[in-house]
Order: sequence, then C-alpha cells, then structure tokens
Amino acid sequence: MSSKFLIMSIVLIGISSLLLLTLTFYYYQFKKIDTKSKKYGLILPIITVSLISIAEIMGIVTAVIYKPDILNSNTGAMITTIIGMICIAASVISLFFFIPYYGVALTKESINLIGEKIDNKNIVKIISDTRTPNIFVFYKQGKRVVKKVKFSTKMVDASFFDEKITGIKVDSEDALAYHNKTIRNK
Repeated sequence: MSSKFLIMSIVLIGISSLLLLTLTFYYYQFKKIDTKSKKYGLILPIITVSLISIAEIMGIVTAVIYKPDILNSNTGAMITTIIGMICIAASVISLFFFIPYYGVALTKESINLIGEKIDNKNIVKIISDTRTPNIFVFYKQGKRVVKKVKFSTKMVDASFFDEKITGIKVDSEDALAYHNKTIRNK
C-alpha cells in the first residue's frame, strides 16, 4: 500500500512539470504574436502557476517523507499527495474554463487566446452585453456549431475589439437573448 505514495509523488512531479512547461510554451507563443492590441491577465495566471508549483512541491515532499515500512505510517505522504492532487485539479479546471482571463490578442486575421485561436472569418457577432459587464464573441466552430467566448470588461472593454482590426462591429444588446434567439432555436 505504501509504495503507491511513491508512485503518486512521481506522477505529481511529472504532471505538474508538464503543465508548467506547456503553459510556458503557450505564453511564449502568445508573446511572439505581432500585434498592438494585446492584454495579459494577471491574477488567474499567478494563481494557476502557484497551484502547479505547490503540486510540484507536494510531490517532492511526498517522495522525501515516504517510508517503505510494513506499518503503513505514511499519513504525511497521504496528506501531501492529496493536497498536490487537489492543486493539480484546480489548476486544470481553471485552465479549461477560464482561458480568456489569461490573455487575449487581436490581429487582422484572428482573436488569439493562450493556446487558442479564433479566426475573424469564423466570428458571427461580437456583443457588449447590456445585462452584465461582459463582452461575448460568437464564432463558428466547424460548419454548424456556434460557440461563444465571454470576456470580462475588467480584462478588456468594448473598444479593445476595434472594428479597424477585427473588421467586425461590436453591438450593444442582450447576449442571452441573442443566444436563445439564434443558437438555441436552430
């Protein structure tokens, strides 16, 4: 039973190292984008990197305090492994659901997020929501699927999506009503 903690510490170190390297690569690619309209998030990337670093530290601590014994007195290893796994899960969830808060850049061809690119030719509509302080970008993914990305006005404002750069006018209307009218009724 206790050798599983050593394996889990190796898994924690590997996954957290892979996440840090991947995030570094995507930020490097994002930084290389040549544009004048670029915004970086601050709070969420710092929290995510901190969580990944904590998970890596917990994996190292688990490997150090691991004791191969018969009595299964590895409660410290179990606690550090659980903390590391929770940190990895939280960072993956934040990377999956909150990617627009990490950074956004506009070019003549696309809207670029960290690790994601939305071509301007696929953008259906950009809406500055009248109900909430958000900006929604509706875009086609494939031939039939229309998706949306939500940007907080704390990160970018409506003037960031300049019509001269994207070629698309930002409309002020209720984004939920537009979503229900056009996307859900298809």
